[in-house]
Amino acid sequence: MNGSDSLAQLFHLQDKDLELDRIKEEEDRIPEELVAARKRWVALQDELEGLQDRLQESRLEYSRNDLQHKDLTAKRSRAQESQRNAQSAREQTQYENVIQQFKGLIEELEEAMLPLLDEIERLEGEVARVKAELEAERPRLEELEAANEARIAKLEATYQEKLTERNQIAAGIPATLVREYESIRKARKGTGVAKMLRGGSVYRCGACNVQLPMHVAQQVIQSGKVVRCPACGRILWKGE
Repeated sequence: MNGSDSLAQLFHLQDKDLELDRIKEEEDRIPEELVAARKRWVALQDELEGLQDRLQESRLEYSRNDLQHKDLTAKRSRAQESQRNAQSAREQTQYENVIQQFKGLIEELEEAMLPLLDEIERLEGEVARVKAELEAERPRLEELEAANEARIAKLEATYQEKLTERNQIAAGIPATLVREYESIRKARKGTGVAKMLRGGSVYRCGACNVQLPMHVAQQVIQSGKVVRCPACGRILWKGE
């Protein structure tokens, strides 16, 4: 295979590589419906986590208040018992003052605990609601995920088929030329070889559209050797 034929095959190889790139891009492109479903699922999970944290905090606060309430109630009961056993009016008055203090503290706690109970009940309802919404969303999300996996598997099968074709083409091109092309293609994000375009007496690089010096164009046409665009560095091919 002469140089010109090798470059023609190299251009054909690039077509295959670009096709493979498009397949991979399509594999990575998540359907909008699935994106929306995932976003909804994550939002519900975040909402549930936030509600459960607040519910736990409210329950802990209620438990602390309840323990304090029981402690104060027990102390008041002991003070009442001591008042009943008091030997003098003065002692009874002293215990009565203590009992009233405990009573005031207990009433304050009870006033604080009632809204907590309401908040706990409300949060439990919200948690149940979000859990129900998650369960309602689950079948649709699983259906979309399964469809996306099937889509990717189909694309991957096509990719492997095309990759085999690509490698067969590459096997017929000098390895050094393929390596040079692949290096340029990687640096140039997709294309390593460009067709030289002619408009009248002017020649341009088909990739970067820069006008080529005449001596460069002549080398591409006549030599059949590897000539690179002086502007973008891609390998130039004279075309059919």
